[in-house]
Amino acid sequence: MSHPIDFVKMHGAGNDFIVMDARPADFPVAQVLNRIPFLCHHRTGIGADGVLLLLPSDETDYTMQYLNADGSEAGMCGNGARCLARFAVDRGLPVKLVFTANQIRYRAEVFDHYVSVFFPVKPEPVVKIIDDVTWFEINSGTEHVVSIDSNYMKAPNRFFREKGRLIRNRLDLFPVGANVNFASVLEQNRLRLVTYERGVEDLTLACGTGAIATAIARCHAGITENAAADSEAHPPPPPEADHHIQIDCPGGPLEVSFSVVREHGKPVYKNIILYGPAVTVYEGRVTI
Repeated sequence: MSHPIDFVKMHGAGNDFIVMDARPADFPVAQVLNRIPFLCHHRTGIGADGVLLLLPSDETDYTMQYLNADGSEAGMCGNGARCLARFAVDRGLPVKLVFTANQIRYRAEVFDHYVSVFFPVKPEPVVKIIDDVTWFEINSGTEHVVSIDSNYMKAPNRFFREKGRLIRNRLDLFPVGANVNFASVLEQNRLRLVTYERGVEDLTLACGTGAIATAIARCHAGITENAAADSEAHPPPPPEADHHIQIDCPGGPLEVSFSVVREHGKPVYKNIILYGPAVTVYEGRVTI
């Protein structure tokens, strides 16, 4: 039986989504989930990096469900979370929200021109050397690896696709795969970022959790470099500070703020907030 379903096409810095209000009791969730690749196909469907469902919740304002363009579970999606928050507010919910994603509570706040999401995670970066390149493995709500190199400024997209696909599929190192981020420093607190996304299996115009991972990798790289330069017997304590970093993605800028504190002799990253635009492109109806 076919179902006509209303949807909204949205994007956050070019990271685009099909968004649906799945709160009504008769919403055909199972049918939608089975048709994700069709919906997200840019030639024969609506076209998007993934699908967002606004689901009911007994404990928070709503539950967020996100699936990648290939239909796979994505973990947390930062830009998707920001778009879904604006979608929820447009449908009558308050501008300050609490929502659940993957059984974790997040907070969001919707402003005129941007949306912020507060991430209750404390990533623990792990340094890995792959083919003589330093990568930072960071879970910022989902799995990411980040490499920071000035040479990425001049690299073509072909390089990012080929290298990103290779690293993403190194299941010996990343058993569930990883999103791959190539960053270069523009200024002290500003980086350029290109992301190869797992589940999309291509470059995307922006990645929110990738921006978070990249901002933390930038900070962690400075901490580890300072520690290596000092005596092994007397490594310097990591700086306790608040950071605000701009991440320039191909689709537009995102901003990440976080705090660094020292716990048990190691840096801890907390109070993480992702800021950026959440834009409605158009509304439509599709038959499932």
